[in-house]
This record gives sequence, C-alpha cells and structure tokens, in this order.
Amino acid sequence: MKLFTLSALSAGVSAHSWIACTDYLEKNARYYDHDLCRAWPRDAHQYAPIGQTFGGDRGFDHRPNSGSSPCKSSRNNNNYQSGHHSTVYYQGQQVILAHPMKNHGTGPCTNPYIPDNGNWIYATAQTNPGQADQVLSVFKQNEVANLGKSPTGNGVDTEAYPKVGYANAPAFCEDTDKSLGTYSFNIPEDYPVGSYTFSWVWAFNHATDYYSTCFEVEIVADKAARDSIILGRGQTDTRAICDASGTSTGENGSTVGCDGSGPTDAPTTTTTEETSTGGGGNNHGTGDAEIRTNQMTGNIILQPAQGGTTRREIHVVFFGECSDDAVPNFWYADFTGTTNGDGSLLRKRRSDGSGMSEKHFVLVQTEAEDIQRAKIGFHWGFSNDGCELLEMPAVVHVIDS
Repeated sequence: MKLFTLSALSAGVSAHSWIACTDYLEKNARYYDHDLCRAWPRDAHQYAPIGQTFGGDRGFDHRPNSGSSPCKSSRNNNNYQSGHHSTVYYQGQQVILAHPMKNHGTGPCTNPYIPDNGNWIYATAQTNPGQADQVLSVFKQNEVANLGKSPTGNGVDTEAYPKVGYANAPAFCEDTDKSLGTYSFNIPEDYPVGSYTFSWVWAFNHATDYYSTCFEVEIVADKAARDSIILGRGQTDTRAICDASGTSTGENGSTVGCDGSGPTDAPTTTTTEETSTGGGGNNHGTGDAEIRTNQMTGNIILQPAQGGTTRREIHVVFFGECSDDAVPNFWYADFTGTTNGDGSLLRKRRSDGSGMSEKHFVLVQTEAEDIQRAKIGFHWGFSNDGCELLEMPAVVHVIDS
C-alpha cells in the first residue's frame, strides 16, 4: 500500500478530447454510428479510424497555445487514407461535428461544475500544397463559427437538450468516457469557395486551456457541386441536414436552426472558492476566515507500477464534511463505487490521534496504457458550502496486483 496526499489546489487537469467526424448525418444523436460519418479529420485513419470503438484513446488529443499550430500533425499527401475522406462543405450548408465526451460533460452522474470555456471553428486558406500550418493566433483571425459554451453551475438543468457548446450529449451518463457529443453550425452563405484548413478549438478549464483538431475543407458553391465530389469518390449518401424532406430546425438537435437562427452562446455560471467567516475561535486556513473548496480539478500522480502489474486499485479518501455529497468525475480509471472507512487514515496523520468519518472512492485500472500512465485525472464538486480541504486533506492509497 502506498499513500499520497491530494492537494486542494491541484493544477489544471490533463484532459483529452478531439473531433472524430467532420460531416456527421444526425443531429443531437445519442449514439455514434460509423456509417453516418461522411468526412474525417486529418490523420483520422491513425488516431480515430473507422471501426475502432468510438472514443478509444490513441493519442489524438492536441493542446496548442497561441504561438503553436492547432494541428497535431503536419499537412501532407498521406493525411487521408483507408476510406477516410477529407471534408467538402457548400455555402450555406448546416454542418454537424461529432466528438467523444471523454468524461467532460455535466449530468446527474457527475456534477454541474464541469467547465466549458468556449468552442470555435477557425480557418486558414491553403494557397499551395506544401504550405505549412499557421499558428493558432493566425487561425483565430478567421472565425467560421462560434459553437458556444455549455451552461454550468448551480441551477443549471444538466439534462436539458439540445444545448450549445461541448456538452450536447444526450447519452452522456450511459458512458461518460465514450458517449457522443455533437455540434451544429451553418457555413455562411457568402463564405468564399476554395481550399482551407479548419481547426476546431475548445477551451476547457479556462479561456486558454485549448484542445484542437484540424481538418481539410473544400468549400464549393452549392449542394450539386458538393454531391458531385462525394459521388466521385465512391460515397453514395448525399443527404443534407436541412433538406426539405427531412430536417431539423432547432427542436431536434443543436439550437442552430436550418435558417441559421438560434443562440450561438449561452450564459455560464462560474463557481469560485468561497470563504466564510470563522466563529468561536475555531478558524482554519488563513487569518480570520476558513478556506472552503466548492470544486477542484487536477491529476492524481501515482508512483510508477512495478513490472508485471496488471491491476491497480486506487482509493481516493475524503474525510468528514468533505465526503458528504461529494460528486467525483475521473478518467484514466474506472470508478467502481464507494466504501466507508473507520477514520484510521486521518488518525495516523494527526498529532493528537483524532479522526473522523471517511469515504473511499474506489477506482480500478486494468488497461496497460492507464497503468503505465501513472496518473488519474479528476474533477470534484462539493455541495452546499463546500469543504475545508486544507484542514482535512484527501489521501490516496494504491494496491497493485
């Protein structure tokens, strides 16, 4: 058994997400269907191939900054292989993008504080075949669409769909890791025809905590021109989301209607750490106030597993009021349930030998990739007035087998 301390002030979470399909054929779908994807991001054949379990993690996530490229790999003649086609849009087309949720949504299975700080589509024109990708700050000079922010915080109906932003995932609580999220937006009617690299950019924990995916796009003048290209490469499904014969105008999918109406953003509720004045001379933290935590996001950094380890059981232990109504969200491990302890862990850490009730959130790692990663990502929400985590720091213990 190995013991670690989990800080209340952990750094931003090392999360992951990406766009898996750049021309999906169902709005607000509950489940991903490979047959409904008509175009893919750059190098999807390597990172998110047809037939792979949707949302399987093969390192497709990419984290740029303003001075680096939002594209994970460079543009070349081999970016689209094995039936993974680049993207063709026409002026005025309604577009659906599909992505795996990777545990970053809100719902009754998690908590209302999972952040979403913005989602956008940017573009740069491709002027020659050998052109290198621009850095993110250049992409951001040409915004194609603002995909909005999912509402978060107290009072938010996390089960209300459709919604703007990252968390438009009706089946999120059925599989928080691999459930399907979708966006919808309209290509502007007057968007110039030509060849582009588009970049999806999502800000997660804060305004510049970026995740991104690049994909090549040919903009053509109308649906007939688009259909000609699709049919010419052997695809037969030329449906448009806003065809007169079958279409959503907002009530059956993202809030963007076929006429382009609908909000592009939503108000968000932000939650900060609260302080409450101490009383009775029993103050903790700093000065005359208690420091109480309503939510925290970060990594649990584990010691590397010994060779031959095939299973790790990790107990994340909270004490007293910090274990009451806590709502966890983990990734890189399976959350299997909770158990109650006898307070012995805290007694060992206190000089006066005192303890209090404890709750173990039990996680299991069996995938070799997760075990070798030696960390678990988490987001934690505390109800009511939060908890005084500086006074009762959490503990992690690990059992390898």
